[in-house]
Amino acid sequence: MDNEVDWEKRWKEGQTLWDAGKASPALKKLIEDEDTKHLIPSQGIGLVPGCGSGYDVELLATPERHMTGLDYSPTAVEVCRKIHPQAADKNYDFMCADFYNFEIPAGGYDLAYDYTFLCAMPPRLRPDWAARYPQLIKKGGVLIALMFPLEEKEGGPPFSLSRIVVTQF
Repeated sequence: MDNEVDWEKRWKEGQTLWDAGKASPALKKLIEDEDTKHLIPSQGIGLVPGCGSGYDVELLATPERHMTGLDYSPTAVEVCRKIHPQAADKNYDFMCADFYNFEIPAGGYDLAYDYTFLCAMPPRLRPDWAARYPQLIKKGGVLIALMFPLEEKEGGPPFSLSRIVVTQF
């Protein structure tokens, strides 16, 4: 993947200001809320692209739902494996790969969770981002995309999103 942001360098230098050290509160609410938890497939396999330190991957994993955290940065994946040494026992793992070119499991994913991954993509890759998810997710599968930040401004982090951009996809 042609990056305009050097994610590997950011991870190596500890420039991970997005890392809150815990799962996304919005995801936690989605999973726990009686009105929304049914939206998440209860079994199968799932993917979290741009998984950061892996806390969302851990939260989404259940005995019936295997989750994979994917990141382009080898250092990010190494950090995930250090933070989550029990991952295999809790039905999740981490993979270093290019979101746009990795081998999709036979049949595809039941679930994909995208939180701040789109805003990490240079704007020229947004159409590719939108085209990749239908390839990844099996028919009847679910994409949960929590878009943050939605601001009408220039800049980031690292690339800003607007409501117009999000509704295009």
